[in-house]
Amino acid sequence: MRPLVSARKPGYRKAILSVALAVVAFSFGVLIDRFGRSFGASGWSLWLDDIAVGALLGLVVHFYERRRERSLIEKLKVIELMNHHVRNALQPVMYLPYSQDRDQQLQTINEAVSRIEWALREILPGSGEEGSATPAAAAHNLSRPERTDSKTL
Repeated sequence: MRPLVSARKPGYRKAILSVALAVVAFSFGVLIDRFGRSFGASGWSLWLDDIAVGALLGLVVHFYERRRERSLIEKLKVIELMNHHVRNALQPVMYLPYSQDRDQQLQTINEAVSRIEWALREILPGSGEEGSATPAAAAHNLSRPERTDSKTL
């Protein structure tokens, strides 16, 4: 199975967006400066001001996009982790039709349900009182739910 979160690719699109926004801000500043010159403002000071504002705006957008990308990657990691735990919990349920012991079937289903509830409570942020504060903290603190029997699934 291929991992959901792959290696990080270069952010050329975000860099181009940041530069384009800086150019637009600079151009808008030039138009405003023309209006300012009509009131006697100095030319070079206005151009340097426009360059500084455009660069600052580009940096703000760039850092915003980086933060948004990190947030998205963190959410994808939580989804990948939940997928892993739910699939592992449901694996024994797939073999229940081959078991004749009804008590064993009910016990297997109850264990699968408790493992899924554990994953929901411990991995998803804000899904329970006992849950971790952040998905990253949950990913680093993955203790298995206590089992009632010594059998492994």
